[in-house]
Amino acid sequence: MSFAAEIRDKATTLWHIQRVKGLVRDHTQIGPHALVTVTEFHCTDPACPGLATRITIFGIDLMRREVILHRPVAQITAHDLRNVSAPRARR
Repeated sequence: MSFAAEIRDKATTLWHIQRVKGLVRDHTQIGPHALVTVTEFHCTDPACPGLATRITIFGIDLMRREVILHRPVAQITAHDLRNVSAPRARR
């Protein structure tokens, strides 16, 4: 793979990460003070071959919610986020 192709692939992945962050914020209705991270990684689980995506939401109350979707970040849609919710404070 050429250097230009590597840069293009990384730029594409970064674009999809930002897209998914926006989808998460829209879906969960979290405010601007919450931290959303999206990470694509190689899944080591035999039931999940290939790439997976980890979505983590840190609320302003320091509660954390983490979800792993067993697909590459480029394939994630709003429909995939139906089970993602904002962290809730414990009482």
